[in-house]
This record gives sequence, C-alpha cells and structure tokens, in this order.
Amino acid sequence: MKSKNDTDAKDHLVNSINLPIKEDDCILHGWDTINGFFCKRILDDAHQSPLTVGVDGYVGTDWQSIIKQLQENLERKGVSAVFIDLEPCLLSEQEINGKLSSSLGTDPIFGKIYHGNLIDFFDPNKLKQVRAEVESAKTRIGSRNRGVIVCYGSGALLSILRPLYDISIYCDLTRETAIARDKKWNQLYGKTQSIGPKKLYYVDMPVHDKHRNRLLGGIDYYLDGNNEESPVLISGLSLQRVTAALARMPFRMKYLYEPGPWGGQWLKKIRHLPSNWTNCAWSYEAIATEMSVLVQAGDVTIELPWTTFLFLQYNEIMGDVPKRRFHGQFPIRFDYLDTMDGGDLSIQVHPGTKYIGENFGEPYHQGEMYYIVEAQEGASVNLGLNENADLKEFKKAALRAEKEGIGFNYPDFVNHVPVKKNDLLMIPPGTVHGSGKGLVVLEVSATTYRYTFKIYDHLRPDLDGTMRPIHIEHAFRVIRSYRRSNWVRKNLIQEPRLIREGPGWKELLIGDRREFFHVVYRFEFDKQIVDDTQGNFHILTLVEGQVVELSALDDTDRKITMNYSETVIIPACLGGYTIVNQGEGKCKVVKSRLR
Repeated sequence: MKSKNDTDAKDHLVNSINLPIKEDDCILHGWDTINGFFCKRILDDAHQSPLTVGVDGYVGTDWQSIIKQLQENLERKGVSAVFIDLEPCLLSEQEINGKLSSSLGTDPIFGKIYHGNLIDFFDPNKLKQVRAEVESAKTRIGSRNRGVIVCYGSGALLSILRPLYDISIYCDLTRETAIARDKKWNQLYGKTQSIGPKKLYYVDMPVHDKHRNRLLGGIDYYLDGNNEESPVLISGLSLQRVTAALARMPFRMKYLYEPGPWGGQWLKKIRHLPSNWTNCAWSYEAIATEMSVLVQAGDVTIELPWTTFLFLQYNEIMGDVPKRRFHGQFPIRFDYLDTMDGGDLSIQVHPGTKYIGENFGEPYHQGEMYYIVEAQEGASVNLGLNENADLKEFKKAALRAEKEGIGFNYPDFVNHVPVKKNDLLMIPPGTVHGSGKGLVVLEVSATTYRYTFKIYDHLRPDLDGTMRPIHIEHAFRVIRSYRRSNWVRKNLIQEPRLIREGPGWKELLIGDRREFFHVVYRFEFDKQIVDDTQGNFHILTLVEGQVVELSALDDTDRKITMNYSETVIIPACLGGYTIVNQGEGKCKVVKSRLR
C-alpha cells in the first residue's frame, strides 16, 4: 500500500488537536534530541547504581538502528553501557513453527488468527537468565560509575522482566510500516495486491497488538518509530493527553492507496496522486486495523497506529459498544474502488461469520455495500446469479479457467445490475458480485477485508506479471445459491426512505438489511445539517459538494474540514454536531453507523 507523500500528509492529513502543551509534557523529535534527553537523565539519575532500561517494540522495529544511535551517544558522553538483546531468548525456529502449524497451514494466502501471547515464543529459562545478566552487568559497571544497562527487543517488557527496569520504553509502528520493513515479503515475487504477508497478519500483528496494549498504561515513554531518520518520543502521560484530545474531535485516518490490474484514473485526479502511477485501484479511507492517525502536538507530528489509538480511547470513540461485540476492533470499513477508465473486478464472493470464524479465526463476516459515487453511461455491477445458472457448470468453467487458462462467458452465470450515480447495492456474505468498469464505488463494509474469494479474474495478470490467486473451493462453499436475479432485485436494491427533513435539508436511509451490523444513510442539504451520535460513532464521506466543515455543537473549536470524496470519523463522545457547506451547490454526505 502507498500513502500520500510526506508533504501532502503534513499539509492535509494531520489532525490538529486543541491541546495546550504543558511544561512537563515530554514530546521530543529527532535522534539527537531524544538521545540527548536520555543521556542527561542517565547522568542525572545514576548516582548510586547503574540505571536499567527496557526497550520493547512492535514487529518490524529496526533494533540495530535504535541501539546504534543510543550506543554512540552514550559513548560520546562517557557513560558506561551494557546492551542485552532479547532475541536469543526466543524458542528455536523449529519449536516456533510447531506452535504455528495450525495457524499458518499450507495455503499461501489464508491462515487462522493465532490467539496466544508473545511470551509463547520465548524460552522461560532464558528469560530468567536475563535477570542474572542484569545483576552481573551492574556489578561490572560498579556503584561508583554512572552507567546504564539496556535490555532491548520485542518482549523486553514482558511481565517477568518488568521489575528489572528503572525506565520503560515502547517503540511502536503502524502495520503499514511493519509490512514495508518485512524483507522476505519485499523480496517475494508475485505477492498479491491488498494482502500482506501471512505470518505477519495471522500471528505477529495480533500477538504484538495484544502485547502492546498490555503495556500502554504503564510505560514511561512511547517512541513513534515509523520515521527511522526522525522518530518522536513522548512520555506515557503525554500520550494519554494527546490521544484523549484527539478522541474528542472529528478526525481522519491517513489514507492508503494501491494500484491494481483493474484500477482506474479517477482517484489519481481527485486526490492529486503521482502522475507516474499506472492507476489507483483502491483508496483505503478507514480500514482501521491496517491504518494510522497523524496528530499534531505542539510543533511535532506523531503517527499512531489506529489499534494503539483505539485501545487508549476506546470508550470515547466507540461509545456504548461493548468490546466483546467486535473483539475490541473498529468494525466498519470505508474504501474506494476505482474502475473509471479501468476494468472489471474479479467475479468474487465473501464468507459469512460462521465460515470466517471456523476457518480463519476472524470474529465477524465480510459483508459489503456498494455506494455509486460516479458512473459512466451503461455501467453495471455484477450481483448475484442468473435465474438459470447451473452452479456445477459455473464451477467447472471457473476451474478450467484457473487450471488451463481457458476463458468463459461469465455473464452466462452471473447477474448484472445497471447502476447510476448515488445508487446503493447491498452485498451480504455469500453473494457473487464484482464492480464493473466505468465506476467509482465507495465500499461501506465490515472491516474484515482479506477474504475475497475470487472465482474468475478474466485471465489477466497482476501488475507484476503473475496471475492472482483464485479461491474456487472456498468460494463455492460459501455461495448462497438462491441469490439470483429476481431475489437480488427484490432484496438488495432498496429505495431511499426519508428519515427526517427540514428547510433545505433531509436525511435518507439508503441501506439497511439484517445480514449487516451497519446501516447507511445519506444527508442532503443546501447550507447545513445537524446530527447527534447518541452514543454511537459515525463515519462520513462527502460524495457531492466541494467542501464542508464539521464541528461539535457545544464547542466549535472541535472541528475538521472535509473536502469532496474525503472521509471523517465522528467519535461517539462528540454528541451533537453540525455539517456546514462551505462551497457552492448542494451537498450529499454518506453516513454509516452501527445498527
């Protein structure tokens, strides 16, 4: 995935919070400043005995770079230092692989979420030896010398080691950064679009998310390590203040973009993406687990993984949604599919909650809705099966295409629905579907995104020249065969229903069906409209109009600007809010919330 360049991100995607910076707030930027701060603290505090420091971090942390920076600075200051690496405490590769066999299996794409803990991968006896190494190092340094002992590596702050430390630090990364730093993944020829490395997704990230969340409330310092050249250090208390301020305002995530074999040109133009990109197939507006938020505190910009932000401010953002309902996740996804001057998506289907849970360990289904933002004349969406489609023949043709490269006329089996701007189609799990060419689709969906079981991909290669994986066996296990042309027309295409209205504004219900846990509305207004979260977060996208300003009714300083096509999250705690048209013409805003 590709994010906007640094200049664009700082100019536009940064959330500016209303937070006075106090004298005791520790927010430092750049290695020189950070190292200088720690050296001073070590020199000031290590009077009677050496200080012990634990530095933990997310998968993908560049430990070599971090320790080199700290070591060189300590040497210049004449500080005696001992560094203890936690990596040798891990179990053997063979032992770890044995633990993960049921999660990773043999499928190159899919696995099953590992629900264990980081400590599962460590040898307990070797962790106990670390304690002995620390005591030995203290003796070597001696009580008369000012010195420091640094235990570093993922797992350094495990509970068995926490009592050792005078100072605790956690180095955090976004999932975007962790994937980018995965050397094996970057060297893999034929890696698929939109699907990150399997072990990272199913094991490393869930385990590290859980480990980090246990630490966040008790660390002394938090290191934003996403920019290797210029990291940001913030105290644990300051992190709480910064995230609390952001969670009380409308905010946006940092958008992620990705090209694809069917990608179009609309997003490139609208979002001013680099002209040398082949296309832009996806814009991820809010796929929470994979994304991050940029927040400005004073003159420093911090990039926080969404999972970090949500854990720290869950109640403010999610309101009355119990954590057990979605396993502590943010459940609604917004993203764009751009086939304008591009091609058709694959013919595909998504699994329901039971199948996705039993086979992949995910907590909920991958249901979707397509909101049509733009449409060329004659555009259509593939949705459901034809009335007389024979599933056995459909599967036989799909297998022949995959194994022998023999194409087939998929409209013989798949129903298509003509669409126009502002239509909404519902795609519950088990429904065969795929956007056609000449469309800009806003997907309003469950956050789960990995399980697109492709049936037929038009025999075209991916952008790197390899064929994208097809998942016929999974697909035909989950297809709901009764979802055919007539059923689709009666059940998946709803007429908008008026909810409320006033002078120059109205709110319409445009998507609501029992298979989905989210509901979709559309605001239409000339000048402004007022709404209230009523304890339930909202996600908004401006689908018609130039620019609007969103602000809390009780505090207009808590505000954000939203341009055409952009997406903003309204946290549950905001309560009443107003959307004011700041451009010309009428505005339309798509809103989604939990039912």
